[in-house]
Amino acid sequence: MTELTSLSMRTHPDVLFGFSSHHVELILRVENESDHPVWAEAEISVPENISLSPNNSLRKGRVRVGIIGKNEFLEKAVRVYSSSLTNPQMYKCDATLFVFNKDGVIDSRMEKSFNLRCELKKEATL
Repeated sequence: MTELTSLSMRTHPDVLFGFSSHHVELILRVENESDHPVWAEAEISVPENISLSPNNSLRKGRVRVGIIGKNEFLEKAVRVYSSSLTNPQMYKCDATLFVFNKDGVIDSRMEKSFNLRCELKKEATL
């Protein structure tokens, strides 16, 4: 089995703010370089003190990316939240991409990690 699907991740904005209620969008980009459409889902897991929910601690979630045609890509955004308990540091988060074939069977599975930077919010200065 050759790897014909790729996963890349970025955040917008680049930095999560610590010790406050804040969020960033984690943008997943899935590219299908095969000659047939595929269905993709991703599982996201985040460490303690950051969450996938604004109101409580949710450390793991799944997002349906969708059906990706041949030589196409789709992007999905997942919000990652900080709280008053979030320390400024680097947080290692994990994503697992599942690609299903037309029969609904997992065709491939890809794991990637990414570092989410959390800093103290600086006051605006001129």
